[in-house]
Amino acid sequence: MRLSKVITIPLFLSALLSSPSFSQDKLNEHPVQLDGQKKLVSWVQPQNQAYDRIVRLAWDFLIKRVPVKSRGLPAYYTYCCLEQGSGETVEWPHNPAGLAAMLVDSASAYYAYSGDYEPVTLVQSVLDYQLAHGTTPGGWLWGGVPYASSNAGALNYRGSDGFLYSQKPNVGDGYGYIEPDKVGELGEGYLKFYELTGNPVYRENALACADALANNIRAGDATHSPWPFRVNAETGVIGEEYSANVIGPIKLLAELIRLNMGNVGAYRRARKIAWDWMMKYPIQNHAWSGYFEDVYKYDKPDNYNQYSALETARYLMQHPEEDPAWKQHVPELISWVENTFIFVEVKNEPGVQWGANAVSEQIADMNKMGSHTSRYASISALWYELAGDTEAKEKAFRSFNWASYMCRENGWVNVGPIDQSLWFSDGYGDYIRHFLAGMASVPEWAPEEQTHLLRSTSVITRVSYQPDGVRYSSFDASGSEVLKLNFRPTRLLAESNGLMKEIQSTDWTFDPHSNVLRVKRTNLKDIYVEAR
Repeated sequence: MRLSKVITIPLFLSALLSSPSFSQDKLNEHPVQLDGQKKLVSWVQPQNQAYDRIVRLAWDFLIKRVPVKSRGLPAYYTYCCLEQGSGETVEWPHNPAGLAAMLVDSASAYYAYSGDYEPVTLVQSVLDYQLAHGTTPGGWLWGGVPYASSNAGALNYRGSDGFLYSQKPNVGDGYGYIEPDKVGELGEGYLKFYELTGNPVYRENALACADALANNIRAGDATHSPWPFRVNAETGVIGEEYSANVIGPIKLLAELIRLNMGNVGAYRRARKIAWDWMMKYPIQNHAWSGYFEDVYKYDKPDNYNQYSALETARYLMQHPEEDPAWKQHVPELISWVENTFIFVEVKNEPGVQWGANAVSEQIADMNKMGSHTSRYASISALWYELAGDTEAKEKAFRSFNWASYMCRENGWVNVGPIDQSLWFSDGYGDYIRHFLAGMASVPEWAPEEQTHLLRSTSVITRVSYQPDGVRYSSFDASGSEVLKLNFRPTRLLAESNGLMKEIQSTDWTFDPHSNVLRVKRTNLKDIYVEAR
């Protein structure tokens, strides 16, 4: 939910009334650039450097230029967003847990891609702050888990008091309330960060999140999800019954099961309940409601959003073995998002702009937005990669181009053309990761004459880009990688028991036309790609 739909405080009315309408010659202040088909290309040219530059601009802003606010902390610790123009913080509920989980994804992928560790250091500070200032007491019913929201500027996260921000007292979670779907999302973020850094603190907090989810699951039905959307962490009193966003908890539980960590039996049971419910209800009836932290409470699951549907589609594509009907379900989910959040009439802002599909966030806020358009693009690109659907590739390309316009030259990423505020979740945590995923699915979109590790099935714990090649290490001993190289590899070596051995040519392929290297590893963690 964004300011244009819910804020009634006079301070913001003037900003909303002066927000620019959809323009035929500019998009978010960038001159619109079209190709020979009169379709949108990125404002960054040449095109094959566009997505790389966007993610670099965004990280540079987040690391170097975010204003410092409460007690010397960068604004993203205690505020959700900044006002367009002034750059002042916005008095609106903060969403720390979801933001932190997204930042883990973006930082870990970007480190593998670039070798730049600064984003990882930033995210570690964010996670440590959440653990110290936004975790429920261990003895509570939902103990040792993150709060999803907080009051604007609050140094401690304890849920948000909705009455501070709206004439209606039921906006947001409420003080003392958590969101179990964010427990799953940030729990998985903690686990991924443990895999990245080896620090057991993050593993133990991931286990606490999984234990709370396993201990508090229920069967669910058409109007009650396996975990409620909002619940009082201490007492278990439910604030809102339904969230279709169960894929975050499922991912956390599945990874712990894979690693054989914690109470695996309880995790298996909880994961099966959640999976069976998801396949019976939202996959079938598309009641994808209940994700965003700052919305009003809904009695019925009818505030649909694209986030849960598309992230579920991503998981199905990444784990096709878990859904025999994934080739049916994924295009159904994409089509549902298109028909609900793109191909609909919205005043002053069409869903198709210069041939690019632009995506709205949720029924309660139908403005077109950069992060959600880039999500749709990354899902379409992955579907193209797996299914060979060239129409999906075209959709992904145009939507990524549209989303790129939300980023300014200085790295300020607007929510969208209408709502030009800066949200740390939308413009950074959620935005960056999709461009990286898109380049992994379609390596031709990654820069030529550069070397990048585009994707791995495992967390990359160390990477070094050198004149004589690239070295990397992974958390898992077996897995696969996709790299784009600026050199032709002579051989691949792996370190095992202190010795270097050559990887068989049957375990890697290099396409000299695309400069794409694909590697398959078995019981090997440390890889050296040697340049010719």
